[in-house]
Amino acid sequence: MTFFRQIQGLLERTYAAVGVNFEECLISQGRCRELSALAHGAADLNPIGRTFLRIVDGKLHVAIWYHPSVIRILEEHHPAMEMSEANIRALIVFLEELNHAVHAGLRFLEHRFDADSEEMLADLELQAKIDTYLTLELLVSSLRHGKRLTIRHRTWLRRSLFENESFDYADARIRERYQSANRLGLQFIQHLHEQPARKRVSLIRNLRNKTYADKRSWIESLSTQ
Repeated sequence: MTFFRQIQGLLERTYAAVGVNFEECLISQGRCRELSALAHGAADLNPIGRTFLRIVDGKLHVAIWYHPSVIRILEEHHPAMEMSEANIRALIVFLEELNHAVHAGLRFLEHRFDADSEEMLADLELQAKIDTYLTLELLVSSLRHGKRLTIRHRTWLRRSLFENESFDYADARIRERYQSANRLGLQFIQHLHEQPARKRVSLIRNLRNKTYADKRSWIESLSTQ
């Protein structure tokens, strides 16, 4: 089984099965250029990883693109063998784009998909932050043969995913979307670490089932508790 399928399987076991092998949705650089030309806010699209979503004849079409450098780095420094500064950025991009596809698919199956909705796009970004961090923790734990992560490991992951993020976007709406996902995602992860291990999966699933507005309100309320 490929690493791609392993991560999709992990996400689907956590939430629900989409019924699509997203590995078949990977596209070439040429096709990425074509879809980027049609995309709103193309100037702010990620230069090394993109997920394209659209509805055609009542069906959800998904396309995932990774810059060749992302694939090369992950092949040379496979996450199952190592996680370091050499591959962490590429790994984050890899995980976030696949995460977008899975959650978009779930929303479509639940009749909650609206490609033009800022609420949906913000929700996809928030979910990607949360799930990517948790996946990174699992990968590090696997490399440590199941041992708990140290404070040093968690500090490095937090810095890599949240603190090193840049928000230099021309579109103010996109800038706000990413800033909110970063802030809310970190708040939720910090709250999750304070909870007993037995409660964490249910907390993750319950959060995912909320609307974006409810997620935001609930996470923001944590700082006042």
